[in-house]
Amino acid sequence: MFIYIVKLLVIMSAVLLIYLPTRRPWREKSVRAWIEAAFVAFMAGLLALALQGRYLAPAAMARYVAGRLESGEGINLVPFRSISGFFRHFSLNIFLVNVLGNIVMFMPWGFGLPLLWKKKQTILSVVQHSLALPVFIETTQFFIGRSVDVDDLILNFAGGCLGALLYLAVRGLVPGVAGLAR
Repeated sequence: MFIYIVKLLVIMSAVLLIYLPTRRPWREKSVRAWIEAAFVAFMAGLLALALQGRYLAPAAMARYVAGRLESGEGINLVPFRSISGFFRHFSLNIFLVNVLGNIVMFMPWGFGLPLLWKKKQTILSVVQHSLALPVFIETTQFFIGRSVDVDDLILNFAGGCLGALLYLAVRGLVPGVAGLAR
């Protein structure tokens, strides 16, 4: 788990080195601009980690995908199969990375969207976005040699929704949070 956190922080730092001088959030003199910078850096880090894989030429990638479809290699389409396996053969590190990590890593997505954008504050929008990003990632992972697991999709979706619920709780407790959204 530690190595994932270090990688995420390195990627976020690299993104901020480019983002901050380009966007210059200090000129806006608003908390929202800094939160947006953190959100962009985190999401770039999340996508960079989730989309690490083996990229091939399109023809080679098509052959590779056809072979995976035929063999079923690295594909789990049975809901809760992997999650139940993590509980049956419990290892704290594996549980933290594969279950808790898949939830926690998507909480900023569900929290940040309604925090920053008014149009993303509806239940329908939260559900759509909390599902769309994990579907995009799992679909892409299929083509780049990563495992494809419906349980990752379920856990990522749950993380996005929990992030939105956390946003609602914070909005209720902290005056002015709702005013950050544009």
